[in-house]
Amino acid sequence: MLIQTSLKIQRLNHHYTQAQVAQRLFVSTQAVSKWELGQTMPSIDNLLALSDLYNLSLDELIQGSPFFKKPYLVGHQYNYFKGIIALLVWGFITAFFTGFGTQPIWLTIAVFLLGVIIVLPVVFQDYWLIGQRQLEVKSYQHRDLGKLKQLLMNRPTTTIIDYQDIITATVIYKRRQRLSPFDFNPDLFILQVKTATQTIELPLTAQLRQFFPQFINFLARQKITVINADEIVDLIVNQKSIYNHFNRQSSNR
Repeated sequence: MLIQTSLKIQRLNHHYTQAQVAQRLFVSTQAVSKWELGQTMPSIDNLLALSDLYNLSLDELIQGSPFFKKPYLVGHQYNYFKGIIALLVWGFITAFFTGFGTQPIWLTIAVFLLGVIIVLPVVFQDYWLIGQRQLEVKSYQHRDLGKLKQLLMNRPTTTIIDYQDIITATVIYKRRQRLSPFDFNPDLFILQVKTATQTIELPLTAQLRQFFPQFINFLARQKITVINADEIVDLIVNQKSIYNHFNRQSSNR
């Protein structure tokens, strides 16, 4: 997001006119207008005054979101401790469903092992890290047994993508067709990264939402062409629900 866009959005969100902002900062209305048109930049002193006026950090004011320190983890990283916790929880569930020892031991073991094969691959998914010079993607096989083996050995497949190799980064949001009121699976929200040799789809999780505008600015500074990000960034800066926005659009068609 351009700084002039952020300045205008924040002024409108706080219900100020350009004249009111100018009066509070002891500058001319013309100066505020030029900031929002991108003709001039506010001085450091004026940026600090604007951040106080809107009660925002400089990162939130200039880039539309808080600063995120890199490397930044997107998703949930698997480790042996989390795996052991998952196994203990499933062990308790197994004991509950088999009557805490009232059923044959072979049945308890069979239920436990079946659950391990099914539950662990479902609970732990791919994740990725945003670094200073590259994206690092940690992925697992789609087959349950292959993925389970990777989890137990803690050996996900690692793909390194240097920013200089990325041609485009496309933000994709697709509304999920829900056939049941009990379908609570999220809509598809991904970043599609394209290089000369491959195309990789990276999940954009809820935890990245607050840093999304700054992440998009970061990619743009790496000379990466970012596609379809403006609408999402505007929704986040205006503190609007991405889900409600796209689902309302679909229902109005």
